[in-house]
Amino acid sequence: MPVQHASDRFLQEIRRSHTVHAYIDVISPTRQTVRLSATGGEVTVDRTAAVRRTCKATCVDPLGVLVPSGTESLLTPYGTELRPYRGVKYDAGTVDVLPLGVFRLAKVSVSDTTGGSPDIQLEAYDLSRTVARDEFTSPYVIPSGTNIIEAIRSVLARTFPDLSYDAISTTRTTTAPCVYDVGDDPWEAVTKLALSLGCDIYFDVEGWVVIAPPTDIDALPTPAFSYVEGRQCTMLDLSRVFTDEPGYNGVVLTGESPGDELPAVRAVAWDDEPTSATYHLGPYGEVPTFVTDQLIKTTEDAQATADQLLRNLLGFSAQLSVSGIVNPAYEAGAVVEVVRERSHVSGLYALDAFTVPLDAKGTQTLTLRQKRRAG
Repeated sequence: MPVQHASDRFLQEIRRSHTVHAYIDVISPTRQTVRLSATGGEVTVDRTAAVRRTCKATCVDPLGVLVPSGTESLLTPYGTELRPYRGVKYDAGTVDVLPLGVFRLAKVSVSDTTGGSPDIQLEAYDLSRTVARDEFTSPYVIPSGTNIIEAIRSVLARTFPDLSYDAISTTRTTTAPCVYDVGDDPWEAVTKLALSLGCDIYFDVEGWVVIAPPTDIDALPTPAFSYVEGRQCTMLDLSRVFTDEPGYNGVVLTGESPGDELPAVRAVAWDDEPTSATYHLGPYGEVPTFVTDQLIKTTEDAQATADQLLRNLLGFSAQLSVSGIVNPAYEAGAVVEVVRERSHVSGLYALDAFTVPLDAKGTQTLTLRQKRRAG
């Protein structure tokens, strides 16, 4: 889900002066819900980070009923959940908000100064951090022949038995038992399982587990949003960086396939587009990354995974940073159009990271990766 469903009215409203409406639902382990107004902070989303979503917020509790008094208080990091929202309030008074994620509260700080209500600072992370912290306490085995998606579900069910999924379907299975030792990280385990399918895995804004390939910006998808200079452009400024780090333009994948008598398989995927700056037969040269995957046992699967991994890597040599008016509808992986003539910017970009401020004065920062092929 590279972009949330937002109405045309909503997308038009955020392009002009509007009234911001933001709040945080605080949900106890027993599902008691209290709504707090957010006076500051932001949600940060980064598809390259181990924990994709983080939330830092400042709230005010004028009546003092939510200021923690002990470990049994609602605003304590012992299973409390945060669900922040941001949107607009229309002239008629109706409200339209979008969810920004499902987070587990990790840290609470209270600042009590003379002459005002205490400020409460909240720090929270999406559910992948909770999975990662629930390390294996005994050897954990995924049997040979287990469907990869089902293997992922079984690992995550240790921590969250009732998750909802938006996942691809696959017939690929484990070729040998996958054994995890005591103290191993379960989120790292499912991330590697998803990677063997060429997929990202993450928790979306509703707390669903998404297992899907990233959007291929070379497929020329319709942009989710446009920053085209002129009237109603919500872009405030931009900066560009050209770098050769990490700079990979090839993937060499070896499928070892232990546990059967099949020989190891190998696949190579290169940036083979002559118009690309990182074309492997051009002046840039060849900069491969090497991947070993024990779940792949056919040449066809190896090549499909290598091709997908390459699509995930290309484009980082031309990065763009944009700040602008806040659009809370984004998900990492969304494709946006950016046009700014004097900076020689014109094209489609994949959104790798972004922020969503929770206060009305904040602006949004986007980190974008350029479509590699000429338009």
